[in-house]
Amino acid sequence: MPISASVESFNQLDCIVISDASETPDLLVVLCHGFGAPGDDLADFGPWLMQNSPLLAARCRFVFPAAPLDLARYGMPGARAWWPINMAMLAKLNETQDFSQLTEMTPPGMHTAAEQLHTAINQMQQRWQVPHNRCIIGGFSQGAMVTTCITLRHQFQPALLAILSGTMLEKSDWTRLAKSHPGCPVLQSHGTQDTILPISPALELRDLLHSNRFTVDFIQFTGPHTIPTNVLQRLQKHLEDLSRQDAKRSPSRTTEN
Repeated sequence: MPISASVESFNQLDCIVISDASETPDLLVVLCHGFGAPGDDLADFGPWLMQNSPLLAARCRFVFPAAPLDLARYGMPGARAWWPINMAMLAKLNETQDFSQLTEMTPPGMHTAAEQLHTAINQMQQRWQVPHNRCIIGGFSQGAMVTTCITLRHQFQPALLAILSGTMLEKSDWTRLAKSHPGCPVLQSHGTQDTILPISPALELRDLLHSNRFTVDFIQFTGPHTIPTNVLQRLQKHLEDLSRQDAKRSPSRTTEN
C-alpha cells in the first residue's frame, strides 16, 4: 500500500497523519514533539518506521500533533510548545544539580495542554475506531511529559507509553496517581550527557513507574537531548510485537515482515 500524509484537526490541534490507504488501522500511534520544535518535528518517524517494517506499514496509523502554543511572539518563528518553559530556571537547576524543584513542579499550562491533547486522542480513537489498548502515545521531551501526564492523570491505559527524554514532574501527584493506575508497558530512553533534562530525574520517573506495576523498558544511551537510532529501532520492535498480537486476532490483514 502507498504511504499517504495529510493534515487533520483534532480538538483544534493540527496533526500530520501518516498511513497506508486503509481506513481502519489496527494500531494508532500518537507521538508529540518537544518544546521549541516545529509541529512536524517528529513526522519523519512515520515513514521511517513504515519503510523499515512492512508489518507496521500495513497496521499502523501515525499521528503527529502540533502543540497549541506558537512561540513566534517569543522570537522563535515556526516553533511551538505545549506550555511555556523557563529555560533560565532549567539552566540554574543544571548548575546546582538540585532537581527537587523540577520534579515537584506543575508547569503552568501543562494540565490545560494535557486536557486538550487527551480530548484530541479520544477524537482520533473515535474517528478510526481504535480502543485504548491499541493506542500508543508518547513523545520527545515536553511531548513525553504531556503524554505521561495524560496517562497518569486521566488513567489512560495505552498499549505503550513512549517517554523519550522526558522527566519527572509534580512528583507527589504522579506518585499518588501511579499507585491507582493499573499500569501499562513503557518505553523510556534518556541520554547520560543530556544537559537540558539531566538523566537523574528521568531515573526517578523510571523507578516510580516500575514500582507501580508499569513494565518499563529503559534505554540509557551515551548522548545528549536526542532520540538516537537504537531507540527508534526499539520502538519499532515494540510496535511490531503489538502488531503481531493483533494479527492473531485479525489474520486477514497480516503482512510479512
